[in-house]
Amino acid sequence: MSNENNEALDSTKELDTLSDLNRKNLENNDEANNTSENNLQNDIVTKPKKTKLKERIKKWWSSRTKKQRIVIIISLILLFILLIGGIVFLVKSSSKNDEEPKKADVIVEEENYRYENGKLIFLNKQKEEIGSYNCENQNEDLCYIAYYSSEDEFDIEKNIYEDDSPILKRSSIIEDTYVFIVDNPLKEDNSIKLYNIKEETIKETYNLVKKVNNSRVILKDKNNKYGVIEFTNNEIKDILKFTYDYLGYIENVKNTFVSKINENSYLVDENGTNLTKAINGKIKNFNEVYIKVLNNDKYEVYNYSNQKTFKESYDYVELFSDYAILINDTNMNLKFYDENKLNEEGIILNNKNYLKTNIYDENNKLIETKEAFSVEENNDIITITLIGNDNKDIVINKKEGIISKSLKNINYFDGKLYIYSDTEKKSLLGTYTCTNKNNVTGNSLNNCMLASDKVFEDNDLEIPGNVGVIPVFNERFIFIYDNPDLVNDTSKTIVLYDLKKNSSLGKYNEINTYSYTGTNDITFSTVTDLQVVAKSQSGKFGVIKINLTEVTGHIGFNYNEMEKLGEFYIAKDASGYLLLDKGSGSSLIKAVPYKIRNFKDNYLKVKKDDLYYVYSCSDKTCKEVNETGYKYVELYSKYYAGVTKDNKLGVYPYTNNPKNLISGDTLIPLNLTKYYGSGTLAFKITGNIIEIGEENGSYKKREETILSSSGNEE
Repeated sequence: MSNENNEALDSTKELDTLSDLNRKNLENNDEANNTSENNLQNDIVTKPKKTKLKERIKKWWSSRTKKQRIVIIISLILLFILLIGGIVFLVKSSSKNDEEPKKADVIVEEENYRYENGKLIFLNKQKEEIGSYNCENQNEDLCYIAYYSSEDEFDIEKNIYEDDSPILKRSSIIEDTYVFIVDNPLKEDNSIKLYNIKEETIKETYNLVKKVNNSRVILKDKNNKYGVIEFTNNEIKDILKFTYDYLGYIENVKNTFVSKINENSYLVDENGTNLTKAINGKIKNFNEVYIKVLNNDKYEVYNYSNQKTFKESYDYVELFSDYAILINDTNMNLKFYDENKLNEEGIILNNKNYLKTNIYDENNKLIETKEAFSVEENNDIITITLIGNDNKDIVINKKEGIISKSLKNINYFDGKLYIYSDTEKKSLLGTYTCTNKNNVTGNSLNNCMLASDKVFEDNDLEIPGNVGVIPVFNERFIFIYDNPDLVNDTSKTIVLYDLKKNSSLGKYNEINTYSYTGTNDITFSTVTDLQVVAKSQSGKFGVIKINLTEVTGHIGFNYNEMEKLGEFYIAKDASGYLLLDKGSGSSLIKAVPYKIRNFKDNYLKVKKDDLYYVYSCSDKTCKEVNETGYKYVELYSKYYAGVTKDNKLGVYPYTNNPKNLISGDTLIPLNLTKYYGSGTLAFKITGNIIEIGEENGSYKKREETILSSSGNEE
């Protein structure tokens, strides 16, 4: 047998010998334990379970084979070894944790650079490395690409953190070559180095930088003077020399800068030319013509010549191309720069966050936007959204403001007429709310506006030309058209309105106040007893009276036609035509069947089938003088003139037998066909003298004279 086998047998024998010894020891122990257990059972009867457990263990161990006992013992030894090893490992690990850790790399990555262990590594827009800079102060809080300055206080949208501090914007790398670096031993030191990445050189040191566009920046030099430089083709060019006490920039198409020299503010162009006169106050914003300025916490608007545009000062102002929003204590109004209005009644805002402000948390997440209103303009429609719990849109039609500019003493906005006593539109007499709003697309009001007189007259007195708009009577009573779009003679509505009481006094289809202003501008008239002929919406005519304080009825609305004839009214009812007294409203005659054209003394001339006839009246009864009809008739005290169908003039007595009274029984041919009214007429008769109108506007006296009915001259 080999030595290995002999060694294995010897080991097995040794194990057997050890097992026998252990078994004998256990048996002796068991005998001793049995003796002790018997004694304990006699003394303490409360531990029987413990004894039984030992017996079971003993019995269990005795039942194991020698090999099983060896395996169990070896397993216990191995378990003990593992336990000791685990404790040692934990102790060593703990001691390692107590040691000082190894210093880690410091890496901070921003949008256009990376700070890495004391070095700035510059990145282009594609995040590619384009160069580096070795920091003198190797701390990421002391060495970094500079932020653009936040010193400007212009009225533009703001972005801030919850603590009201501004959100700073990192300055750009220009042309992948130039970069502004902060590398100072103290955080309080704001000096900025202009670094050329390609040359790896510091070009200049400044106190701040502000962005103008992708190639231009505003800089403040070490002497605290401002200037503008431009980077082009790896060159640096001065745009504005460093001579200004302040420069600021709000994005605009003309590259205009806000500047300050010796406490005076200006707008200056990119050539250094002042565009404005010196402005007192802080320029908050501007457009191509106007500037808004903050003075003593109040906003004012000036033109470039430093002329104040609006007389008042405001809590806030927003400029647009041809109008401005003006706010005082959450009350918003819109005005053109000539102070004409775009709205009359103020728009009430829900809060005082006039300047839109976005608030971000520390992770640059937008958490809140504060604003009182927003404005959107589409063609001539301005929509103002009031920001609050429930957003509300206010729509303003700019054309209403344009029309209101042209209206004297009147404004129209959003379905309301505003009537003023003065042309400056400061003293408001009252308002009228239209039932039918104007659809303002052109240069006039088409539904709701001041009414004009309607000429009802169809008689032989002078008829006016342009009657014009009805005046406002006693600065109180006004007639207003308030019609739907598709208005006709029957649906036309004229409202008589009391501006003082804000109440409607009546609605009519047509009105004739006989004011005849001849203008479409508003006028004012003081009346104490004005009679107005009106046609009701039911089609009947009557007369109302306007005095200083009230409007009353005068002649009932019982007539199908009515018109004024001197100091009387011609009216028609079912019985025929009447001649009404203006004072009492009663008729002076019984009805005649034909339209009365005029009267003199006890004679009427009427018109039937385009021919004139003469009536004589006695005891209110009127009858034809004769059956002769004329193209035209003119009444005189002792005779009447009649024009024949072939336009020849004769003069006749008021008798049944009309005999021409012109000497020689002559009919005189007429040159003209205009018989009444103003201007040159076809004829005129004075006493017994006849004059005939000529084409050139003059009159020619005739040799013929008018005879009496007895044949003598009148």
